[in-house]
Amino acid sequence: MTASGDDPRDTRSPRDARWLRAATDRIPTAWIPGILTAVLLGATAAFGGLDAVASSPVATLEPGETHRNDMLSITVERAVLIDTLKDAGAYAKDGQRVVAAVVTAENRWDTALPANAKSAGLSGSIIASGLGDRPPDAVARLDDGNTSPWLQPGVPAELVVAWIIDEDELTDADELHLELRDFSLVTGRLIVNGEWWDNPVVVAEMAVPLTDVGAGADLPDPEAAG
Repeated sequence: MTASGDDPRDTRSPRDARWLRAATDRIPTAWIPGILTAVLLGATAAFGGLDAVASSPVATLEPGETHRNDMLSITVERAVLIDTLKDAGAYAKDGQRVVAAVVTAENRWDTALPANAKSAGLSGSIIASGLGDRPPDAVARLDDGNTSPWLQPGVPAELVVAWIIDEDELTDADELHLELRDFSLVTGRLIVNGEWWDNPVVVAEMAVPLTDVGAGADLPDPEAAG
């Protein structure tokens, strides 16, 4: 009878076995869960990844329909093409125009949010998918033209959300294609303290018909409204 270490069918020598045992003994115990997780994720990626299982279908909304999440309530009312929109902070140059959407937004969180913060807030939640997945170039209140508006908790605000485009990029025969994104609330516990919104996920899409208002004579005048 032959010992397992002397089995001619076993290509591993006793020396190899001792080396393998010594190497694994040097791995800190705290690393083992991480190594197993990496192996699991690698195997999952080979079969299509976690997103293939966890992702939800993207909803299709119509203008005037409201999307709500834990951070914001967003209603895209209508959209226009205009030569320039300086009152909203959208300065079109020669060969450019502005496409602007009128949006009603309400902060559903318990802390004020800057509307024009691209990392989250309203600007991070509305992306022009038809314009290269761009966040808005400018956000302003419709009533007073404030170009740095803050959304107070529980207070709806009517806003103008604008993108600067090439003058031939869109016409009134086109639609403004938008994506709405949800953020997750992150709580810092070790290195960073506090709470913030992160990890945007596309949850809805919509196509908004465009009306060309030329130089903007048909838009409400913020100074007159004031």
